[in-house]
Amino acid sequence: MTQTRYRYNFILTVLLLAGFIFTSWFSLIIAKQSLFRGIENDALPLTSHLIHTDLQKQLQAPIIISSQMANNTFLHTWLAQPEKDTTFLFEYLRQTRSDFDAVTSFLATSHDQAYYRYDGSTTTLSKQDTWYQDTMDNDALYTLNVDLDPRDDHQATIFVNHKIIVNNQVMGITGVGIKLDHLKRLIDKYQHTYDRKVYFIDHKGRLLFYNDATFADYSLNDKFGQHGTTLLDNQTYKLRLEQDDKTLFINSRYLAHFGWYLIVEQALDQNNSLSESLYINLLMGIVITGVILFSAQLTFNHYQKRLEKMATFDKLTNTYNRQAFEPRLQSELQKARNQFKPLVMMMLDIDHFKQVNDKHGHLVGDKVLKHVAHICKSVVKEHGSVCRWGGEEFVILLPKTALNQGHELAEQIHQALSASVCEVKVTASIGLAQYHIDESEDGLLKRADAALYSAKSTGRNRSVLAKAA
Repeated sequence: MTQTRYRYNFILTVLLLAGFIFTSWFSLIIAKQSLFRGIENDALPLTSHLIHTDLQKQLQAPIIISSQMANNTFLHTWLAQPEKDTTFLFEYLRQTRSDFDAVTSFLATSHDQAYYRYDGSTTTLSKQDTWYQDTMDNDALYTLNVDLDPRDDHQATIFVNHKIIVNNQVMGITGVGIKLDHLKRLIDKYQHTYDRKVYFIDHKGRLLFYNDATFADYSLNDKFGQHGTTLLDNQTYKLRLEQDDKTLFINSRYLAHFGWYLIVEQALDQNNSLSESLYINLLMGIVITGVILFSAQLTFNHYQKRLEKMATFDKLTNTYNRQAFEPRLQSELQKARNQFKPLVMMMLDIDHFKQVNDKHGHLVGDKVLKHVAHICKSVVKEHGSVCRWGGEEFVILLPKTALNQGHELAEQIHQALSASVCEVKVTASIGLAQYHIDESEDGLLKRADAALYSAKSTGRNRSVLAKAA
C-alpha cells in the first residue's frame, strides 16, 4: 500500500511539473494576446466613452448658449434692420458673455463680413479668419474650433460658431468662446489616472494637446502614416503600431457633436523576459506541487470519510439516503430468503407536511423532518435501518422482525411523536408489510405503500398492516 502511494505521488509530481511547464509557457502567450485584446477592445474604448461623456458636460453648455443666440429674436430683428444701431447689440453680447462666464461672445454678419465683439469693437473679416468659411462650408449648424485669436490676447480658446438661419438663408454666425483650461484639466486628469495619452484631431486635421501642446508639431500623416486617411473615414477605428521597442495601441472615436476625433493612446514596452518569467513559474510550480502533495496526504483520509458519509446519509436528517439504502435493502432481502428469517418494511409519511411548509415556512419544515427522523432512530435503534425515501416520506427496514413486532415499534413511534415537543404538533401515517420469500423488492414496496395510503385515507396518525402478497 505504501509503495503504491509513493508511486502515485511520483506520477502526480511528474504530471504536475509537466503541466506547470506547459501551462506557464502557454499562459504567457495567451496572457499577452489577452492583454492586447483587452486594451484594444475594452480599456481604450471605455476610456474614450468616459472622456466623451465628460466632454459633453464641458462643451454642451456653450453649444446650447450659441444655439440660443442663433435663434434669438433680437438678433434676427437686428440683422433685418437696414440701419443697424450697434448699441443694443454690444450690450446683448456683453450680457451673454457675463451671464455664462465666457471668454468672448461675437457676431459675424454675412452681407458685410463685419465681426462684432462683446467689447464694442467692430472689424472686417479677412482671409486669416478661416473659421468663418469653414463654418459656412460645413453642413452642420455649428462647428467647434480651437484658435489663438489675437482679438483675445492670443490665448487658446474653444469657439462655438453657430449659423444664424432666417428663412433658409444664412444671415451670419454667432457664438461664444470658452477657456481651453477646462478641457486641458479634463485631459490631464485622464492621462494621469489611466496612464494613457489623450488628444484630439480637429476639423482641420490638427492634433490638439498632443505631447501637452495646444497644437502639435506632428501632422496627421506624420503620426499615423497611411492609416490617417482610414482613421478619418471611420466613426471608430483601432490601430496597433510598433515604434521604438514599444507597442502603441490607438483608439479613435468621432465626436459628431463637436466635429472632432478623440484619440486615446496607450504604450506598452516590448518585454523579452520570457525565460525569466518561465523560471519563476517553474519554481512556484515546484513549491506548489510539494504543498499539494503534503496537504493531500494529511487530508485524504479525512475527506474520504466525509465523502463516504455524504454519499450514504441524508444531510438534513442523518438517515440513509435512497441511493445508499437500496443496495442495503437488496442485501437484507437476499439474507431473508436464504436464512428463512422474517423481515418487515415500514413506510412512514408525515401528516399534512405541505401545510407545515406553507404556514410556518421551510425552516420549520426542516426541523420537523429532523425531529421525526430522530424519533424513528431512537425507537428502532439496532433493530433496523431508517431511510429518507423522499420529501417527507421515510422507509424503515426491520430484519429478523415479525409483523406484530414491527407493529409494536410503529405504535411506539406514534406515542413518541405524541409525547415529544416540536415547533408544531407532528403526527405520522405508517404502512407495514412483511416480506414473503417469493416476493420481489418492488412488490414489497408496493404493498407497504398501499398500506400507507390506506392509513392516510382512513384518518391519518395511525398504522395499517398491508394485505398478504
